[in-house]
Amino acid sequence: MFSLFRSKASHEDGAALRLLGAVSRAARSPDLFGPGRIADTFDGRFEAMALFSWLAVERLKGQAGGEKLAQTFTDAVFASFDAGLREAAIGDLSVAKKIKKLAASYYGRLAAYGACDGPEALAAALARNIWNGQGAAFAPELSQRIWALKQRLAATPLNALDDSGVWE
Repeated sequence: MFSLFRSKASHEDGAALRLLGAVSRAARSPDLFGPGRIADTFDGRFEAMALFSWLAVERLKGQAGGEKLAQTFTDAVFASFDAGLREAAIGDLSVAKKIKKLAASYYGRLAAYGACDGPEALAAALARNIWNGQGAAFAPELSQRIWALKQRLAATPLNALDDSGVWE
């Protein structure tokens, strides 16, 4: 996380922040939220961000130069979570505990989604994680959308992942 605060920013820092911008815009798409969809709450927005971040991390893993960028991107994601908690007036003493809990949830989501071998398995994972298995009618539609995006990202060069148009 602290790599973002070095006096000399690296190429990965800039690339990670640009990618974070594209991923954040995708995860905040208004059509993801509302009745019958993801709850427009802090938890719901966390779930959307974790889902779209998984796509970015999956795409970066295993690529030349991708591992370092994936870590820098993840650091940037957590810096944004930290900033969001502070903007929500969460006290300094509570932020560290909440970040630790978010980290466990985030990495759990990445592992669960990474284990999926198709949109049906992803729909089941989304239903468990986002809706706790209750009222997950949007899960199949969302999983189809995410799976198609995953395939599109696989064909996207690393240097073009920060283009918001790729994530639409």
